[in-house]
Amino acid sequence: MMGRLSLVAAILMSVSCTSNLGYQGEGYSEYYEHPREETSRKRIDSKEIVFWATNPKDKRRIGFYETWEVKVKGSRQTRECHYIKDAGGLTTIGFVTDEGVFYRFPEGSSIPKRIDEYQILTIGLKVFFGIPAHENVDLEDIDPYRVARPPINPNAPPEPAAAPAPAVKAPAEK
Repeated sequence: MMGRLSLVAAILMSVSCTSNLGYQGEGYSEYYEHPREETSRKRIDSKEIVFWATNPKDKRRIGFYETWEVKVKGSRQTRECHYIKDAGGLTTIGFVTDEGVFYRFPEGSSIPKRIDEYQILTIGLKVFFGIPAHENVDLEDIDPYRVARPPINPNAPPEPAAAPAPAVKAPAEK
């Protein structure tokens, strides 16, 4: 009798543990952000990367530093991504992680090459662009009303000196 009673009690306990009849969902779950259905991104900030050797009046734009907020599909969290674009603002030439690791895209490749980790952004930008330590790099807000100096292209060959224009002879009168 005791054996049958313990067997019945064990069966009832196992059934009661697996039943969903008494479960009530969390009352505030509709207020939580649900996992995303698709990946989306939004630009938060865009700054100009400027360079000058000694005189701050000689600042030239060498690129753009953009911060994007990325929401990945299936995740509830957002990530910040920092992209480095060329002086024209059209081509992404590298990026920086939240930890301060700089990556550069080699020309013609979509696979990034790790440069190094820098906690100070301006030092990382100097190394990224190959600027000597005694020269200056800074991030500035983009001023739409300022006339920009032409950007510096460090890979461009030096421009040859312009040849003097040939003298124009006046047509001879008959």
